[in-house]
Amino acid sequence: MTDTEQALVIGASGNIGRHVVRMLRDRGLAVRGLARDVSDLPEGVDRVRADVRDLGALRAAVRDVDAVLLVWPFMAADGIDEVAAVIGRPGRRVVYVSAMSVRDDAPPERNGVWGQVEDAVRRSGADWTFLRASGFATNTLQWAPAIRAGRPVRIPYPHAARSLIDERDIADVAVLAMTSPGHAGRAYALTGPAAVTQAEQVRLIGAAAGRPVPVEEAGHDEARAEMLSWADPGFADAALAYWASLVATPEPVTDTVRELTGSPARSFASWAGDHAADFRPLPVEEVARRYVEAFRAGRMDRAVTLTDPGLVRIAPAETGGERLELGGLPDIMANAERLTADLEIHTETVEGPFVGGDRFVVRFTFDQTHSPTGRRAEATKLSLYTVAGGAIVREEVSYFDPPTPPR
Repeated sequence: MTDTEQALVIGASGNIGRHVVRMLRDRGLAVRGLARDVSDLPEGVDRVRADVRDLGALRAAVRDVDAVLLVWPFMAADGIDEVAAVIGRPGRRVVYVSAMSVRDDAPPERNGVWGQVEDAVRRSGADWTFLRASGFATNTLQWAPAIRAGRPVRIPYPHAARSLIDERDIADVAVLAMTSPGHAGRAYALTGPAAVTQAEQVRLIGAAAGRPVPVEEAGHDEARAEMLSWADPGFADAALAYWASLVATPEPVTDTVRELTGSPARSFASWAGDHAADFRPLPVEEVARRYVEAFRAGRMDRAVTLTDPGLVRIAPAETGGERLELGGLPDIMANAERLTADLEIHTETVEGPFVGGDRFVVRFTFDQTHSPTGRRAEATKLSLYTVAGGAIVREEVSYFDPPTPPR
């Protein structure tokens, strides 16, 4: 039985949120889903297309709901106090997907973004529940481009052992906490059923996909440079230090999933089998479709899994008219940060994909403001992508309007 009638799922189109939406619907609850892209949400779900930090949209979305699932997708806690104040009130259940690394004996700032979000939710007055999960099994999708192309997977600390958890197990516990009493004020440590080394994770994925996958150890500096393409230095250094510690001391394993749901946590081998198709070479049409969907959803993490680590990008309008080749995601992401440093991007419209042979084209239109001048304008570009081995290996960019140079 449930005493929850209407629930809000923040991050409804994400790896965890989409399962929570489905499970709540299966229980007969009214479900409202908030995400940057809600096009794939099932029929019958009240769709709210917004960023969680859009407080006006959030106030409207949280009206009349009894329970909220909060997935915070950012690497920093900026804005969480305001968000928590909107979603939190006495009597409303707020279930936050946190991290197992959070320590109750440490101040919020020592617990990273997860501890800071927990602190804000706790102070909001809501009936909170924290799901302190170990690493997500879905994070291994970052190896998909190399595996699809038949290349070795290069990883730091291949003998680091993690108790990765299937996203469906997190969703199972989230739905329980959202719909039944007895979970307010509880912080649950959720893990998979065993600690599995990264090298063994790769082997299990290869077995599921039907091809052996070699593993090569990436050095500390190489791994750090790659991480800096999507994370700040503090996060990268902390993550690498943590993985190094897991070589001698594997991640702990809990039985919390079974204790709460009555079913054991799913194994990593099971997860790999369910996701085998994600690691097999994709046709160009499927690469294009998934890539565009990722951009529309604002999910760069998904887009990156479809690109080759050695991706080459050519954009003469960004390099003074020269056809300079930028190679590798770290350099490409650094260039993107340089170009957007003075821009506030309000909306991004994605048209396509338009597929032909081993290539596809996407048209991007940005509504943006140049902060130093206050000038607001649209900028449009076409990106021509080349696909090989089921991954994007080349991007050639043509602008309708020259990009605004940074200061």
